[in-house]
Amino acid sequence: MSDEKQETKEPEAGRPEPADAVQAELAALREKAAKADEYLDLARRAKADFLNYQDRMRRDRADWSRQTLENFLREILPALDGMSLAKFEDPKLVDAIRVVEKEFMRVLAKSDVVPIETAGKSFDPAFHEAVAVDPGGTALEEVRRGWKFGDRVLRPASVRIVKPPGKPKE
Repeated sequence: MSDEKQETKEPEAGRPEPADAVQAELAALREKAAKADEYLDLARRAKADFLNYQDRMRRDRADWSRQTLENFLREILPALDGMSLAKFEDPKLVDAIRVVEKEFMRVLAKSDVVPIETAGKSFDPAFHEAVAVDPGGTALEEVRRGWKFGDRVLRPASVRIVKPPGKPKE
């Protein structure tokens, strides 16, 4: 019996030793893990790209909507100017036009479209367009109303730069 225990088994031909088999299996698992990490990285990148795409599309859609609204407002502002300049002999008709104009102004203000203030303001080329200048003039007299949409100028206010009231003309 002791002879049997001392016999060592020699590996059969074509079969790797158990240690080699473990090493080969470990190498195969490492290779699979590296491939899985690569796929996970690709999935994360694809997800990030998709999220960036969604954000870009949201911004683009908001910009398109804003541009469309700005173009529409630029088209309708001359009609609103016509209402404020309307002169009729019938006072009821004038009152009706003023009511419609007030309603337009209310709806525009609700959409963050407001007239550019000129009364008591100094000339600012970002908001005003000078159409006439009196020598020595510092006050603004509105010729045509200007409009802002949020923080953007839709149309600058056309103004005349005149001498302030109360100063005698030279």
